[in-house]
Amino acid sequence: MIDYILALIISFAGVISGCILALIAPEELRAGEKWWRILEWAVLIMMIALVVYFSASRLVWAIALSAVLAALKIFKQEYPAFAFVLVLSYFEGFLFLAASLIFIYGLTKGTLDAKQIVNMKNAKRQISKAIIHILRKNILYPIFGLVLLPLLLAYA
Repeated sequence: MIDYILALIISFAGVISGCILALIAPEELRAGEKWWRILEWAVLIMMIALVVYFSASRLVWAIALSAVLAALKIFKQEYPAFAFVLVLSYFEGFLFLAASLIFIYGLTKGTLDAKQIVNMKNAKRQISKAIIHILRKNILYPIFGLVLLPLLLAYA
């Protein structure tokens, strides 16, 4: 149980780390945006492949979750759905691998989401404003992760 909570916290820290990375090196954002987007898609594809590979016993659920992730990526709301991947990975035994990929995905998402905040003029309020914006935009991931906690208690 504690490993799930730690994985949830550490994987969510990727979004904040990405925001801080964007604030540290704002001049690199324009040049690296293409590569961040490629990394974002690559991690999403790896996540879908992991879900299907490790959930062979629950193949219908794995394919449904993968389809939902792919559909939500189109609407740019895929990050909260990673909480369901984290719960599935807890049951199937690839929790820290999934949490690592979610961290990397959050790093790319936080960097790309902070881009419009970084381009603003007022540098003193920039850090707090960017972090609050990123947290508000992605807060559903840890909320879903904590809401699914009773599910872990019921089946653990």
